[in-house]
Amino acid sequence: MKLFTHQISVWFSVACLLAWPVRSPAFALLGPVQPWMQMSNGVVFPSDIGGPMNIGSGYRWNVPVITYGFDQSFINYFGTNGVAAVTSAIQIINNLPPASSLVLANYPEASRQINYTAQVQSLYDLKSEALQLLVEHLGLAPPTRNIFVIKQWTSLFAYYGNSVYNWPNTRYLPFIDWEDWAIPDYISEFNYDPISLSASLYNNTTLYFGDVENWDAPAPYIHQVHIYSADDLAISYTAVADFGLNSGEYYTGLTYDDVGGLSYLLSTNTVNYENLLPGISGIGTNANSFVNGAWRPGVDKITFISQPVNALTGAFLPMTNQFTDTYITNGNFVHQQVQRVISQPDFLFTVADTDAINMGSLYQRTGTTNWINNSIADGNTNGDGPGVIQPPVQISFNKMGSMFHAAGPLDTTADDATQLFASFDGSTNDPVIYPVTQSGTNQMTVRMWLELGKFPNTSATSYDWNCTSAIGGQFIFQTSTDLVNWVNLFTVTNNGSVNTFQNYNPASPSRFYRLKPAS
Repeated sequence: MKLFTHQISVWFSVACLLAWPVRSPAFALLGPVQPWMQMSNGVVFPSDIGGPMNIGSGYRWNVPVITYGFDQSFINYFGTNGVAAVTSAIQIINNLPPASSLVLANYPEASRQINYTAQVQSLYDLKSEALQLLVEHLGLAPPTRNIFVIKQWTSLFAYYGNSVYNWPNTRYLPFIDWEDWAIPDYISEFNYDPISLSASLYNNTTLYFGDVENWDAPAPYIHQVHIYSADDLAISYTAVADFGLNSGEYYTGLTYDDVGGLSYLLSTNTVNYENLLPGISGIGTNANSFVNGAWRPGVDKITFISQPVNALTGAFLPMTNQFTDTYITNGNFVHQQVQRVISQPDFLFTVADTDAINMGSLYQRTGTTNWINNSIADGNTNGDGPGVIQPPVQISFNKMGSMFHAAGPLDTTADDATQLFASFDGSTNDPVIYPVTQSGTNQMTVRMWLELGKFPNTSATSYDWNCTSAIGGQFIFQTSTDLVNWVNLFTVTNNGSVNTFQNYNPASPSRFYRLKPAS
């Protein structure tokens, strides 16, 4: 297989567009990070919870009912509108028909839209962000990003890369084709067509190519494949699983790619050796004996339901879900009645100060380290899967507040670059901006991320100012070089959020900061 890049790719893309099917979806599978998946070869980054899996090595849920809930921190921050937004994202999943009766042609090639009012205000749609995270925790990885992945480094990549690309000392593989030696020994393809299950260069109808980039700047060295569209006018990164949202953008639903991937995982034709989740027991004639580990087809359909809550205390109540489990023995499908006692939500939505971990993050979520790897039982010598996703999953949205950046040569001013969660769509209605208005007292945080050095040798340290006041109280953030003369940088209002000040290489070697009440 040959892949042409840059100028040669223009000719090649025309030929492919004429020869390939008009509509060719593809998906990528998610699983725990394997030893070969490193940031240095561009496979995983700090924000990732897992890495791409080979076809046949995917991870999935093997129960038909999954529960969800919201803790008090979420309710306090987002209110009933926020609960409704996430519930709407969940309903998109629930509205999917069983995989056995699903028609891919009923789903669009792209569902991403823009609300320009929200874009101007740097707002992120809560429903759409939740939908991305739900799809991820149902077993899908970003498909476009994983069309080509460096599986193993070879000096041949460096041999061809002698041209300067963007950053100093950065090189890429220019104007040549990747010969057969590159794939699959050094370059792996993890983007799969849901019909043929073969590797695909498409996502939805967009054809993609890739360049090998060699970042030779001081350590850490990074070698990665830069994915780009063969058609400069095509909409790229169209799948919800691509995590391609910018501020002001929102999804109207799942795309052809996303549904194709979920259909593959849940299909009764996708048979893996699996154990049932902990907490499952037999009922009826299976009360004293039931089959646990066995070859199982996909559950065909997954439905999310709300975990019951005590109306007085707000505590989650246990619930029991009874269902028919299907497994295969001696080539025959066998059905057994089982039940699952669920004490806490499988998916718990919360609000947290995620900026304390990763600067600028919109959320943090549970990783893949507790996913069950059944590779040995399935006879997969690679050892990367397939497997079962098991709860609990916790998705924590960031307590985003005002954002400021140092500006000016003397660092005596700050630009407002606020990013907030909101709910919006294609209507003319004003976006609903979070956090919701509260009363009483609350704690507010002002965090300064102090970044020193130049890329890639930057270091960042955070400093927090925490204060408790009445909701709506105002505070002034100030700076000084002598502890006598103070300059106002910005004013913040206490709404219970975290306000961030990004400070890059202060001009003065001695600089002091403080937060004081506005009056």
